[in-house]
Amino acid sequence: MNWPKKSIEGKIRKSLLGYTIFIVILLWTFQIAFINTYYQTMQRMSILRAGKEIIRSVGRDDFEESLESICFEHRMCSMVVNEKGETIYSVDMMGRICLIHSPARFSLMRVLAPVVQGQQDELVQKVKDEHFHSMGLIYAKAYLTPEGERRVIVLNAALEPIKSTEGILKSQLWIITAMLAVIAVIISKLIARNISRPLQNISDKARRLAEGEYAADYDGAGIAEIDELAETLNFAAEGLSKVEELRRELVANVSHDLKTPLTMIKAYAEMIRDLTGDNPQKRGEQLNVIISEADRLTALVSVLIRISQDEREGRVYQAEPFDLEEMIREVARRFAQTNPDYQITCSIEGTPVVLADRESIGQVLYNLISNAINYTGEDKRVFVAAKPAGIGVRVEIRDTGRGIPADQLPLIWERYYRSRNTHQRPVAGSGLGLSIVKGALGAQNLPFGVDSVVGEGSCFWFELPFGALPPGREQEN
Repeated sequence: MNWPKKSIEGKIRKSLLGYTIFIVILLWTFQIAFINTYYQTMQRMSILRAGKEIIRSVGRDDFEESLESICFEHRMCSMVVNEKGETIYSVDMMGRICLIHSPARFSLMRVLAPVVQGQQDELVQKVKDEHFHSMGLIYAKAYLTPEGERRVIVLNAALEPIKSTEGILKSQLWIITAMLAVIAVIISKLIARNISRPLQNISDKARRLAEGEYAADYDGAGIAEIDELAETLNFAAEGLSKVEELRRELVANVSHDLKTPLTMIKAYAEMIRDLTGDNPQKRGEQLNVIISEADRLTALVSVLIRISQDEREGRVYQAEPFDLEEMIREVARRFAQTNPDYQITCSIEGTPVVLADRESIGQVLYNLISNAINYTGEDKRVFVAAKPAGIGVRVEIRDTGRGIPADQLPLIWERYYRSRNTHQRPVAGSGLGLSIVKGALGAQNLPFGVDSVVGEGSCFWFELPFGALPPGREQEN
């Protein structure tokens, strides 16, 4: 079952209203349900505090003045009685509601009897005045005078009815409850608006992003989480913009690479049909061109298929020892046959046997030499070298072209990227070669890189570990 989606404003409103209800319940509970208990507890603490202050003043010359002062401060009545219950001194601060000076005083003396008679030293108890139907809190504490006479201090604090106070609190709480509910609704609207507005703005721009508008600038309105989301979407929009640009370049590059051989194939096929069909020599030459251009198309399609498979399935690289010199010379020979105008010079030190995935290293060599042929200078020279480096072999492919500016060096390994430098001759390629090199070498954790000087050329290199130590290095290691 699909439940209706809730808006941010609705969730915030419910949360604030729930919090408000919780606060109101707490207020009602503590202010109404427990007010009587709280009031009696506070009165008990007050009468105990007053009793301690009076006991501390016993024996001083100003005892009577201190007693009056303490009773006045705490709004209590007090009296001092001897062991016979006779009043020695009293203070009346409460009028007729005082239990000590009430006509029903005889009932109070029954309550005080355990302390007066010496059965206990201290007493705190609620007492009801049957005459005035009032309640009071009685505190009694026995002490000895400097002369050794036992006396009892009695304090009385009123426990006044708080019904009127409860009524006032209830009326105030109703007003507070209504005000809190209104404030919660207003605040929830303001908070929801401040949060939902930037989110709605981001949602609208994200919708335009899905429609291909990559220039949208996302703003989180200063809210940390939304700012983080906005930064992520800005990064994604920038990435998608680059992908779209690269896609257009790929379409243009691949279209160019497909159109040229197809044009050649069609032109030579028409020549065979219309002009040279009866001339075996010319027909053979033209058929060789057709085959060569078809091979070029097949190679391009194979590269695209291989990249797609590697991304979808994840290529597994199997390291095995193989003769690097043989591989370099074979790849150079194939390029020399298909590019007779170019001079490819190989310089190999020793007879290196390396340990790596044979097929991927062959593809790396093929792509780097092809890249060097595309970008070399007017002398059309390419240099391939292999020489020992540490515990492996360093392979270098160098051209004599215009070089690569320093700001473009980090970009050349990206897919579909091609140098923006102008050339006097067209450069074939889809911009995938160096990306394939990076993927193959990076997946095998093999070092690679490029050194380039503008105006002098570029040198691409990678290193391979030895598969078996070459002659002369066994003793060294």
